[in-house]
Amino acid sequence: MANYDIFKNKIQRAEGGYQNLVNDKGNYNSLNERVGTNFGISAKVYEKYIGVPPSIEDMKNITQNEAHYIFKNQFWDAIKADVINSQAVAETYADHAINASPRASTRIMQRVLNNTFGKTLTVDGITGNKTIAAINSVDATQLFNAFSNGRKSYYNSLNDCKYFCNAWHGRVEELANDHGVNINKPVQVSKKKA
Repeated sequence: MANYDIFKNKIQRAEGGYQNLVNDKGNYNSLNERVGTNFGISAKVYEKYIGVPPSIEDMKNITQNEAHYIFKNQFWDAIKADVINSQAVAETYADHAINASPRASTRIMQRVLNNTFGKTLTVDGITGNKTIAAINSVDATQLFNAFSNGRKSYYNSLNDCKYFCNAWHGRVEELANDHGVNINKPVQVSKKKA
């Protein structure tokens, strides 16, 4: 089974520290104040955590331990990553949940499982028992590959791609390199309905 502690250093590497770019929607709190992102924790995610719109100082004072607590409880656990058999699949699935949202990540996962592996999941963005069972029933390397390419397609569809696609694609490719998966090789599997 996958383990968040194994993933910790990779998400730290991907997210870095404090930044306050004007084009990053994650840097704005609910009052539309640009306060930044720290350790990958967006202003709105931190606002949900502390219960009030954060200031720049609040964002700069986020600790690495707080970030990991939020990542584990709001993202890793939201996609039930602890019950995914493959560490690699859990990591790329969680990485996208952190970068985009658990629902966006799960919709990609459900579409990939349906379109590439012939599953018949409802694409609702909710990681339920059927989605977990489908994830654990297919070849992990092929799923990692197909999901990674689904992530890239998702990023390419966003208006913010012009600003951030190089970084977003880079984090997908870094995880692929970590796990020795060639995500540029097309996935070919038989689509048996299950």
